[in-house]
Amino acid sequence: MAARKPPESWFWSHDIDPRYIEDVLLAGTHLMRLSVYGTGKMRRFASISYREPGTESNYLLDVPAAELEQKVQEAGIRPVSITADTSTGEVTFSLVLQKGPGLLTTVHQGLDEEGLVALLDEQHCISDFATYVADGQRKYAALVEERTGPSWVFANVTAEELDRAVLSHGAMLTRVRPFLDGGVRKFTAIGERAAPGRWAWYTDIDGDTLARHLHESESYPIDLEAQRDERGVRYTVVMARDRS
Repeated sequence: MAARKPPESWFWSHDIDPRYIEDVLLAGTHLMRLSVYGTGKMRRFASISYREPGTESNYLLDVPAAELEQKVQEAGIRPVSITADTSTGEVTFSLVLQKGPGLLTTVHQGLDEEGLVALLDEQHCISDFATYVADGQRKYAALVEERTGPSWVFANVTAEELDRAVLSHGAMLTRVRPFLDGGVRKFTAIGERAAPGRWAWYTDIDGDTLARHLHESESYPIDLEAQRDERGVRYTVVMARDRS
């Protein structure tokens, strides 16, 4: 799998007004992940940022589906995170981009489950993805890196089924996206070969619980997905710690 080295430091943010995403692009850090949640005046973003040398971050906000590939190409820098929003009735995407050298990355959208799985082969891995509903059908958008695996897609599974799949493949999760399917909480996730060190994932937790897990396990987040429901903002997170 791709090397996972703990960042020098990190922080996560939530309740980011779309007008002020620029505020999380702090000097000496780079943005790793944006996740959109909520609707209307309550639409917000959650983020992960790492302090590491050698890269700069930028972002694209609310790109219409029909313009996605063109806008990424025009930006001329590598996409590393993608999140989808259907709150207006149309599909738009927001992406994190990183300047500097990196793996060749391509963007794909409008995929069904079979199409998402087909993106993987011996030379390609999914670095990030988003799931959304369009025309009544569950769809996926994904960022694909040109690098060797192995990696796996675990699609449309319950939490228990996902845990069993991870164990049977000797994998660790890198991306997890929850959704409701007929009122049942399901997940689609990406797994890669487990690296040395401990890791864990949690879902449907509030911000205080997320912060407590990160602190008590001395871990850092490698993936974050935020959703708002009648209880407030709930998070799905993958966290890891150094092998020590």
